[in-house]
Amino acid sequence: MTHRPHGMHLIAGERVDGGARFVSSPASGPAHEFAVGTPDLVDRACKAAEEAFETFGYSSREDRAAFLDRIADEIDARGDAITAMGCAESGLPEARLVGERGRTTGQLRLFADHIRKGAYLDRRHDAALPDRQPAPRPELHMIQRP
Repeated sequence: MTHRPHGMHLIAGERVDGGARFVSSPASGPAHEFAVGTPDLVDRACKAAEEAFETFGYSSREDRAAFLDRIADEIDARGDAITAMGCAESGLPEARLVGERGRTTGQLRLFADHIRKGAYLDRRHDAALPDRQPAPRPELHMIQRP
């Protein structure tokens, strides 16, 4: 499968051209044009990430884990194209990039499993102590939220 880079930025689900362009200098194969990033585009991307946190940050553990699994699945589905582009751009051997790709998808799936298990939340519950002196203690719940 051959894939030609589109050369644009992806901000909040929209492909954005920065106006100015630059041409890559790959180790092998054809050069490609890419949009130049600007401070305004970085600001837009940061604001979009902040807005995404408002929903994604409060999504369920299963939704977050499934999202990571989907990323790994998409990397696997496009593996040959990603490796070919990486080899052309970096000059690294195919075997090295195949290994790196496998390590990346493995880590994404491992983290998804970690999220599903929930041990990282360090949940704690202290029962109320209404008779405690010098003052009663209310029931306390602690949970870490990523």
